[in-house]
Amino acid sequence: MPLLAIIIDVITAFTYFFQVKSGSMGVYVLGIVVQAVATLLLLIWTFTYRRKKYRNPMIFGFFTATFSYGIILISAAINALVFILYLMNILGINSIIFS
Repeated sequence: MPLLAIIIDVITAFTYFFQVKSGSMGVYVLGIVVQAVATLLLLIWTFTYRRKKYRNPMIFGFFTATFSYGIILISAAINALVFILYLMNILGINSIIFS
């Protein structure tokens, strides 16, 4: 699953660069669909991850995610934030992602 999360990140990054290069509303809609599917898939993987999620809490005092689960968590968080930025751009609220 962590490798698949990295592959999804690469796909969404290439989609973003394609949108920056093209810059039309149809391409932006395609990008938001790809980003929504990727975010939904990563969130599902985050909640259904079956392997060990946390390391020994006595090391740092708080919970510490394992490396593989941390990759999935960070990927899901970043893709969710980018999806929100895409949505704000499409709705005209903020154009920070596509100036």
